[in-house]
Amino acid sequence: MSETATLAKAAGIDRALRDHPEDVAEAVALAARFRGAFTRPADPAAEPLPAYAAPVSR
Repeated sequence: MSETATLAKAAGIDRALRDHPEDVAEAVALAARFRGAFTRPADPAAEPLPAYAAPVSR
């Protein structure tokens, strides 16, 4: 089983892989490129972005 097939099965998109293999392969490649684009914080509990509060309607 290929890495793309394994990832698709883990994500629950096996049918999408069967019906649209090129699109799924492209999505996997894009995710792989983005995986290394973000550095992990030294503290695992650290938020990568500041917390946001949802606006309250009045």
